[in-house]
Amino acid sequence: MSDSEGTASYDLHLHTYWSYDAEATPVNHFIRARELGVKCITVTEHHVLDSLPEVLELAQDFSDVMMVPSAELTVTTSIGAVDLLCYGFPPEQSTAMKQVLAAYHDWQCAFGAAISAGLSALGHPFSDRERMDLLKTYRPNKAIRVQGNTHVKGGVIRQFCVEKGFMNSVDDYSDLMKQAGRMVTFPQYPHVRDVIPAVKAEGAVVAIAHPHGYFNQGEVERMDMLREECSLDGIECAHPSVPDEFTLVYREYCERNGMFSTGGSDCHSDADIERAFAAHGGPDDWLDEFLNRVPMS
Repeated sequence: MSDSEGTASYDLHLHTYWSYDAEATPVNHFIRARELGVKCITVTEHHVLDSLPEVLELAQDFSDVMMVPSAELTVTTSIGAVDLLCYGFPPEQSTAMKQVLAAYHDWQCAFGAAISAGLSALGHPFSDRERMDLLKTYRPNKAIRVQGNTHVKGGVIRQFCVEKGFMNSVDDYSDLMKQAGRMVTFPQYPHVRDVIPAVKAEGAVVAIAHPHGYFNQGEVERMDMLREECSLDGIECAHPSVPDEFTLVYREYCERNGMFSTGGSDCHSDADIERAFAAHGGPDDWLDEFLNRVPMS
């Protein structure tokens, strides 16, 4: 652990306001890392590398904090959607990778539009303009200019649907979306076979994020299948959603299969940064293992 008790020397799963569902200010990750003696961070936005210019510039003022260019890309697989942490992008992406990232931009807007259309088809009017108004309540204008009229983060749209009388409780949102899905077709995430070859061609390495559900609580057959299907190099063995006893299970699997292990807090807000930054429970020796595998520009 780092100098602060309970804090690891790295946090390899972080979000900023460049993720559709996050509000954390990028510089606060660096400030908190310096305060806690954290040596390495990765900003892993959902579906995009849009924060990369900003965090690369910030990194110049924090030479004591290593920053590895990264993203959390959700892909369609044989078991459904899976979040993959992709580490070690170059500062400038190839044409193929830019096409993948453009597909994610298109998907975010298409998914948002499908939610509006689905709710409206159920008799719950939710126009594209109303969706944009919701986005503006928590997203900075510069992110909206780049990403457009995306889907809205869960907590905000759930509260909106309750206030509008579309449902009685925020707990009803999943059922509401199932009903909407019978009225419209929700677009699937880009497929793993289209995404990961482009990621690997950049030299980046891939780890499955918060794996406990994807792995069906440590089912080896499922783990083997996803390792092959997603071309996994590593596993996020330490994460708030992974029980401590399964951190050991997933770590042992990494050791048997020549994979690296990561840990991340998954901070999405400035409050998260103050409360949980680098408090994922992963041991410090995983950092060297990670850095030995990730390309450094």
